Amino acid sequence: MTRSGPPEALVVHPDGQPVRAATVDDAEAVAALVHAAYRGEESHEGWTTEVGLVAGSRTDADTVRALVEAPDSLVLLAEDDEGALACCHLTRHDGHAYLGMFAVRPGHQGQGIGRRVLDAASLWARAWGVPDLRLSVLDQRHELIAWYERRDFVLTGESEPFGATAEIGRPLREGLTLLTMSRPVRLED
Repeated sequence: MTRSGPPEALVVHPDGQPVRAATVDDAEAVAALVHAAYRGEESHEGWTTEVGLVAGSRTDADTVRALVEAPDSLVLLAEDDEGALACCHLTRHDGHAYLGMFAVRPGHQGQGIGRRVLDAASLWARAWGVPDLRLSVLDQRHELIAWYERRDFVLTGESEPFGATAEIGRPLREGLTLLTMSRPVRLED
C-alpha cells in the first residue's frame, strides 16, 4: 500500500532517531506500548498514566492493524534497541489531521522523543496539505494539556463527553470530557 506523505528521509531527525510508518507486523508492539504508557503498571513510572480515570485496554493489536491498513491513516513508530519507544496514530478526514494514540514508553518520557514523534506527525500533516493538527485530551489531564500548549496547541472550545467503548476503556469517574486542541500546520518553510 502506498501512502501519500513525506518520504522516509523527512522523518529521520538530526539525532539519528528515525520515526517511521508502522506496519501490521508492529501491531503487537504498538498496542503493548500504548497500554504501558496509559493504563499498565509501567504507566506509574511516567506522567501520562490514566490509572484512576479510565480502566480497560486502550487499544489492541487488531485495532492497530486496522489503523495501519486504513486509507488516510498511519501509525508512526520510533524504536530503540529495546523495541517500541514512542508512537502515534495520524489520520486525515474532514480537512484536518487528527493525532491520537500518542504514547512514549514511561521510562523514556521527558527525553524529547515525544516531541520528535509529534514533529514527524506534523510533517505528514503538512504533506497532506491540511491547515491544522488536532487531538483530544481528557479534561482531567491538566499536565498533558499544558505539555501540548507548550508545543503550540490551543484549546478550540470544542468538547465531547468521553464515550467509553470497549476499544478505549471505561471511565472510572463520571463526567469525563474530551477537549479538542489544535495547532496550525505550516504549509511552507
